[in-house]
Amino acid sequence: MFSLAQVKVGSKIIFRDTPHEVMSANQVQAGRGQAKLDTKLRNLLTQAIFEQTFQGNDRIEEASLQYKNATYLYPEGELAQAMLADTFEQVAVKLPPERFKFLKEGQPIDLLFWRDQVIDIRSPKKVEFEVTYTEPAEKGNTVNAALKPATLETGATLNVPLFIKTGDSIIVNTETGSYDSRA
Repeated sequence: MFSLAQVKVGSKIIFRDTPHEVMSANQVQAGRGQAKLDTKLRNLLTQAIFEQTFQGNDRIEEASLQYKNATYLYPEGELAQAMLADTFEQVAVKLPPERFKFLKEGQPIDLLFWRDQVIDIRSPKKVEFEVTYTEPAEKGNTVNAALKPATLETGATLNVPLFIKTGDSIIVNTETGSYDSRA
């Protein structure tokens, strides 16, 4: 059990019998009254984000979640097929379409388990991708930020520097969805 003071950004808690991740936490002390905790929570089952205020002496249950190493295999509709590294068991994880943008076949990932059910995945922070298409750079085209759109092997589109060409390999920060460096 957590007290209000122990709840931090990134904490995994049980709220209304489902696991949630704390996206933001702000302790508020109003004069002589009890402290309260204003939070923004993300439901780990539905990905819904909402705000919740906890009062004074509320006790918050810690979620018993477990990460297991796996390998991403392939997409199948809204499901991501993955294979557990230790047992070679194949599991399916339901994900929103935007989560597939930075998943590459054969990529190592971590599966998040809650009550023997896979509820989410965590991919590496930086992943190497091949640029399948980008416009050639034009000389003198640096009036604004020197970026241009590029399409990756997974179909994702992001802005890259002008010197990147079709066929180049780049490193992408999967947390922000932005170009990091040339591979």
